[in-house]
Amino acid sequence: MEMLDLLRFSLGSAMLCYGSWTDLKTRRVPNEVWLISGSIASVLLIYDLSTQDWGYHVWALLFATFVLFYNAFVDEYVLEDNQAMLWRVFQVLAILSALYFLLTVDSEEISSENYKLIDILSISVLMILMYVWYYLGPTIGGADVKAIMTIGLVAPFTISINEDPMMAFETRGFPYPFVIFMNSLLLYLLIPIGLALYNIVRGNIEKPYFQIFFGTKMPIKDARESFVWPMQQVIGEKVVMVAFVKHKSDSESEWDKLEGKGITNPWITFKIPYIIPLTLAFFVSALFGDLFSVYLVEPINSIFS
Repeated sequence: MEMLDLLRFSLGSAMLCYGSWTDLKTRRVPNEVWLISGSIASVLLIYDLSTQDWGYHVWALLFATFVLFYNAFVDEYVLEDNQAMLWRVFQVLAILSALYFLLTVDSEEISSENYKLIDILSISVLMILMYVWYYLGPTIGGADVKAIMTIGLVAPFTISINEDPMMAFETRGFPYPFVIFMNSLLLYLLIPIGLALYNIVRGNIEKPYFQIFFGTKMPIKDARESFVWPMQQVIGEKVVMVAFVKHKSDSESEWDKLEGKGITNPWITFKIPYIIPLTLAFFVSALFGDLFSVYLVEPINSIFS
């Protein structure tokens, strides 16, 4: 592993391990974790690209990427008038920089064999996807989005401890931040399997059965003091099993209603921070490569081919 890769791996490891620890303890991750890590990673990326011959359009893309990253942390409502105006100037410049890149980039440059420009471009693409996921998807929190965006800067190029890592294609895999992200999805999919096995061993088997994949039973006293949501809820006069829990619901009142119905050991679902499988995926990706494509995409593709 080269020195720059080692620095990036160390930075990513420290960032994600600390973020996982504080998320488990408090379900909060300070913005400083991502801001400091992203800023250090940005300096490393600037240094990395400065040692090579890149055109102005690539530096314009990089500037737009940095603004896109910091935009997730800037709250314009608390900025003073001059500060807010300055930030809007940066946003406009970022948009113009992105347009300059799109209008001047050569298609042959993107399809060249080193693929590095694709890696640089993928950082912005990943960040945009995270913005879309956060605002349109109910399943991810702000800290998780910021963690994935920061990974794009921390690990923009492949980091591998393995001399022969798994890849989606023979000569070249997906951009590395996407490999980490996809591997985290694969690891997240293992959670329902683990919960089902746990419930089977504990004998927590009852209708309608689907809940064994998403939660388990817990004494209501312990549930009140834990980071969990109730899967059983009182609707009208009936106690029903809820497949998708509203994360912003008032859990305390739900516990009271369940106790009122005499339920002392309800089904619950854990508030599992997504940053946990994301951290594991960071290490798994460096050790093994693209497990998501090899163990999920390829088998599915072989069924339909």
